[in-house]
Amino acid sequence: MSRHIPIATCSQILEASMIQMELDSAGIDCELDNEFTVGVDPLLANAVGGIKITVAAEDAQRAAQMLEKYYEERARAEAEKARVCPKCKHKNGSPVAKPNWAGIVSVLTLGAFSLFYAWPRYHCPRCKHRWS
Repeated sequence: MSRHIPIATCSQILEASMIQMELDSAGIDCELDNEFTVGVDPLLANAVGGIKITVAAEDAQRAAQMLEKYYEERARAEAEKARVCPKCKHKNGSPVAKPNWAGIVSVLTLGAFSLFYAWPRYHCPRCKHRWS
């Protein structure tokens, strides 16, 4: 029996299961440690060190490359999704800078309540819509 080594940790069972499916589809056998502990009580994820994804030592290099590709694809998809205007579907939204003076005035007048205000983070050059 080969020795299994941890290649990643997750705090959520859904993310760990998605990674396990990615690795299994590539023919890499992996196991999830602490899966049931975190599944029963998610607050224990920090106490047990999260869900550890382990693979055989001989598959570790290939699994690490698969994980890197998986996270790059997820980050790229999230970035693309954030930049698409929800109103006109234009794919070139530009980030909006938060005005410093407005932040200072809102904290002075509204106090902590101003922290709950969601500043629009993107601006569409086509339809002038702002979204976060």
